[in-house]
Amino acid sequence: MRTIVLNRQSIVPGTNNSELEYVFPGGGVSIGPGDKLALSSLTMFYSTPNITTLNNNTSYAYEWKGVTYPVVMPDGFYEVAQINDFLHQTMINNKHYLVETSTNNFVYFITLAVNTVTYKIDSTVYPLSIALYPALDYTIPAGADWDLSVLFSPSLTILPNSFGNVIGFAAGSYGTVTVTTVFSSTSTPQVSPLSTFLLKCSLVNNSYSVPNSVIYSFPPFGSFGRQFTVIPPEFSFLDLQTGSYSTFRISLTDQNDRPISILDPDICILLVIKSSKE
Repeated sequence: MRTIVLNRQSIVPGTNNSELEYVFPGGGVSIGPGDKLALSSLTMFYSTPNITTLNNNTSYAYEWKGVTYPVVMPDGFYEVAQINDFLHQTMINNKHYLVETSTNNFVYFITLAVNTVTYKIDSTVYPLSIALYPALDYTIPAGADWDLSVLFSPSLTILPNSFGNVIGFAAGSYGTVTVTTVFSSTSTPQVSPLSTFLLKCSLVNNSYSVPNSVIYSFPPFGSFGRQFTVIPPEFSFLDLQTGSYSTFRISLTDQNDRPISILDPDICILLVIKSSKE
């Protein structure tokens, strides 16, 4: 058996570190009938963000007194608490909050939180008026262009993109009511669209697999930013396509064979090739 190593020097530019190319020494090799390939080990950092322009899930909006304000998150890895924090920071930037006089704490009127009992995400939307938040107890931030003279309720707006899948909400408006209301996910939240990595090799043609180039699959181990290693319990050899090759490519996709972004290029993949003559 022969061992092949692919690492950060093998990464193909412009592929978000998810595709690597190996160049055979000496101009190329000939692969004959019965030659096989298997994964020996893979080491990488779990650095695939869940909120990205690639996933089309970076944006949603909220409505405040009839005006829609966008919420656009930079690419990154966000838990629900951090999505909620970013929403509140956007509302701070837009001066859409109140300050509790006695504590100087900021009070927000749309929140997102995990409901661990129901396996859903809850969005709570609160109405505002001078009767509910009297001027002696609460103040509007300086420079705000709104007041509490008329009862109103903000609303969370889910756009027709993939962000709704993250929190389990269908596209639409949530909060056009005048009482405090909790809206819950109507589908299972997919906070991280990535549940499994598919490892593919352009030399492989596995007629029993779709896509037919898959050589292994594995979940992202540990927490975001941690290094992990995958070592198959035994070699799972797959037939190689016969022919002469100067290069081949290894790629990583998600469980639905969609492109992914890998932030940390420190990847090391060991493959073994077994000749039919061995």
